[in-house]
Amino acid sequence: MNDSNNKYRYLVSNLTKGLLWLAVILILFLTVKWYFEDWYIGLMQELSDKPLLIFATFICSEVFFGIVPPELFMIWALNQGGLQHYIFFTTILAIISYVAGMLGYFIGRQFSHFKLYEQFKKRMGEKLEPNVQRFGGFMIFIAAVTPIPYSAICMLAGAAHYHWGRFVLIGISRLLRFAVYAYIIWHVDKI
Repeated sequence: MNDSNNKYRYLVSNLTKGLLWLAVILILFLTVKWYFEDWYIGLMQELSDKPLLIFATFICSEVFFGIVPPELFMIWALNQGGLQHYIFFTTILAIISYVAGMLGYFIGRQFSHFKLYEQFKKRMGEKLEPNVQRFGGFMIFIAAVTPIPYSAICMLAGAAHYHWGRFVLIGISRLLRFAVYAYIIWHVDKI
């Protein structure tokens, strides 16, 4: 019961942080859009001509611990045309993020074969793998729907040899985060 309470408290805490983070990004977005309109429009026009650069940056960010918040890429997608273009581009971003998580899993799985990982595991008191096995699915879900670095958790799941089928199934919740955030960003842009 205690583990269950702690897990759900952790989930609620991170969902709250995620919503606060989204609110900060949206406030900054609206501030820039309203008060620096010419600069914002110029930047979006310049970036609209470079979708491959945007997607390459997003892929690198998602593979390497989510360096750039995905919400910024969703804001970029707002300026690619109407609603159909927005849905198309945010869907591509969501799929890239999901696949990057799978890549992170395999990187973690390969990393677990190196002596460096054995040293890391000894320093962590041998608790990493049992905890990922015990709470792995929950950890993957929380990382998928909150700002916790999804790729890092995916790498840990791979290193702990978390069950691949369960990992793939739970990881689909990453698409839910993108759908909800994209919906919110679309409506905030219309303010």
